[in-house]
Amino acid sequence: MKSTTTLKASIILAGMMTASISAYAQGLPGSGQKTITLSNDVGKNQFEWLSDAPVEKIKGTAETVKGKLTLDPQNSSSLRGTVVVAVSTMKTGNSTRDNHLRGADWLDAERYPVITFTVTSVSNTRVNGGRMTANVTGKFSLHGVEKTLTIPIELNYIPESDKTRERAPGDLVSITATFTISLKDFNISGSRGTIGSKVGETIKITAKLFGSTGA
Repeated sequence: MKSTTTLKASIILAGMMTASISAYAQGLPGSGQKTITLSNDVGKNQFEWLSDAPVEKIKGTAETVKGKLTLDPQNSSSLRGTVVVAVSTMKTGNSTRDNHLRGADWLDAERYPVITFTVTSVSNTRVNGGRMTANVTGKFSLHGVEKTLTIPIELNYIPESDKTRERAPGDLVSITATFTISLKDFNISGSRGTIGSKVGETIKITAKLFGSTGA
C-alpha cells in the first residue's frame, strides 16, 4: 500500500498532468471553418532567407507573397491551404546579383516563376489561448522540383474587435515558420564553383505571414 505522502504526490502529479493536457487541448478563440486570406493590411507578408558561405553571407527577401488558408479554430490540426511566392520579387540588395539569382543558372524565374507550399497535414499542435505551435507537413515546390517538408510554425489568432477592425476586417492571423532547404535537393547548381564558396549549400528561410478572415 502506498504511504499517505506518496499517494498525495501521485494525486498532485495527476492533477498537474490533467491541467497541462487541458491547456493544450483547448481550441483557439472562435469556431467554425474560417478562410484566411494573406493581406499586407494586417502585416508585411514576406520570406526572409540567409545564405551563409565561407566567402560571403547573403541575406535576401521575397515580398510578393499570396495565399489562402482554412482553419477551424476549435480543431487546430485542420489547417490547410497554399502559400505562393513570386521568384521575381526576390532581392538581396544588389541588383546585379538579383538578376543572376533569377537567371537560368539559379532559380530560373522565367521557367519557374513561383515557389509554393501546400499544407497537407498538421501534427504536434499545442494551443494556449490564441497562440498555437505545431509541425506543418506539406509539398514545397521550387525550381520545378516538389519535396515533402515538415516545418515548425507558430500561429497567433486574434478574434475580430473594434480595435482589430482598424487594421482589417475579420479575425487576424499571423504565422511564423523557420526552416532550411538544400539547393541540391531542388536541382539548383548555380554558376560553376559558386555553391559551397560564395553561396551556401543550404538556405535558411523564415516565412512571416499575416492574414484575416474578413477579406
